[in-house]
Amino acid sequence: MRLWPSLVLALVACGGGSSDTVDAPAPDSGYDTAKCLIKGLYGDLGTVTGVAGTSTDGSKTITVNLDPGPPGKDDFFLKLTAGKGVFAGGLAPGTFTITGPDGNFLTCGLCTNLIADIKPTTGPTKFYFADSGTVTLSSVAAPFSGSAQNLLFFEIDIMTGNKVPGGCMAKIDAVTFSTP
Repeated sequence: MRLWPSLVLALVACGGGSSDTVDAPAPDSGYDTAKCLIKGLYGDLGTVTGVAGTSTDGSKTITVNLDPGPPGKDDFFLKLTAGKGVFAGGLAPGTFTITGPDGNFLTCGLCTNLIADIKPTTGPTKFYFADSGTVTLSSVAAPFSGSAQNLLFFEIDIMTGNKVPGGCMAKIDAVTFSTP
């Protein structure tokens, strides 16, 4: 039985988090991939192709596989929710700075995540949420397209949306994405 889809559903369906500080090393100070379960310092990912979807709450999603594993795969995941954050007036193309409601897992309309170490039988091991950076959306209808720069992710507790004290960080300098 695959239990992890319900965890991912919680990630997709929820919004919110906290602005608690996290006592974690800066991404540039060396990276513990064994502890963090992701590459962490992704740099410029170039152009990637993802999969478009729609969550149970009607939000539009984009999933890009960053590492197929083993042991588990890692995904870059965008969730666009009308009526929240930068999309309070509805989904629209544009350039958006992740700040305010969009920098909080529980209130974001532009939710930017890394889902780490996804295993077929147990699901994801860690979740990361970007609380800063810039996302440009060229198209918010399938096929989606856009780019992101200077994304800084913090490990979060998926049940509360809060940053994990002493948790890991990750960084994507740049990525251009599209869906077929």
